[in-house]
Amino acid sequence: MLEDLEPDCWLHPDIEVRSSPIAGDGLFARAPIPAGTLVSRLGGRLVSGAELRALFAQASRHPDQPYIDTITVADEMHLVLPPRRPNGKGNHSCDPNLWWVDAYTLAARRDIAEGEEVTNDYATSTNAADFGMDCQCGAVRCRTKVTGNDWRLLDLQQRYGEHWVPALLTLIRQSTRS
Repeated sequence: MLEDLEPDCWLHPDIEVRSSPIAGDGLFARAPIPAGTLVSRLGGRLVSGAELRALFAQASRHPDQPYIDTITVADEMHLVLPPRRPNGKGNHSCDPNLWWVDAYTLAARRDIAEGEEVTNDYATSTNAADFGMDCQCGAVRCRTKVTGNDWRLLDLQQRYGEHWVPALLTLIRQSTRS
């Protein structure tokens, strides 16, 4: 899993960045995308939890530094995407049309219409205890707050099945055995 990491990101050619009603910019389908199609493959570099916290601290002291896009890969191991990649423009939705198919790849969860914003549920890629964000995704199932503990929610575990980053899938499996 960790050895499959690419140095850069890939994005389906029918995806483009546009202004989003969810937040800032977002990713949108230029053409219909069938369920199961690979849409985004993340790349970058792996860092420890301590390195990630240091990067966030440095970024907070330097507002001109690019936003740090990251996902949890393993216990105390995180993927940091290269700066300013369009993949990082993907917004959260509590009822997303993308989900994880392996440690770094998102695929269409259902058919995606031309012009539709392409989203994923941030809860499926982080378990950071201090992560929290208000949500205004507009989905019927909107949780209004997304946290690093949402992986514990039974309804999300059932909805997404095996479609979590591997680190969270491991935690879910361990918690259901207890």
